[in-house]
Amino acid sequence: MEEKFRRSLYPELDDTDYGIIRALQENARLPFTQIAKDLGVTEKTIRMRVQQLQDEGTLSLVGIVNPVKAGLHVQAIIQVAVEAEKLDEVVAALNEMVEIRLIVLTSGDYQLFTQVLVRSYEELSEFLMKKLYKVPGILRTNVINELKILKSKYNFVR
Repeated sequence: MEEKFRRSLYPELDDTDYGIIRALQENARLPFTQIAKDLGVTEKTIRMRVQQLQDEGTLSLVGIVNPVKAGLHVQAIIQVAVEAEKLDEVVAALNEMVEIRLIVLTSGDYQLFTQVLVRSYEELSEFLMKKLYKVPGILRTNVINELKILKSKYNFVR
């Protein structure tokens, strides 16, 4: 029953696309032959459907790097309050900063939510003082240090 309910959450995906996405979310290196066998279709069907899902922008097959293993030991969430008329300029400036992994437009007192990844607290301090705080249009920030990641999943189709 639970599987049927989960499936009903994604009416825009047919059963084959849903099965492909679920399989590849768990293991992006799963052979198409195995997915085809599990779904009862041909490997060619899987290959064509994956390509179509990628072309439509529904599915991306990318390698996910563990930031800590890559030397980025300090992660912070930074909320950014911005002058309304300078929002586009601030977003453009933030997009150029390699330390920023994510920028989200939000509601509330802070218009932007960002995630920053750096090697050390010294590097975070330098990023804040020499880059972020120098962007015209930023009114204030709220820096939240991530102490421990308790869940990090990329399974959006359940």
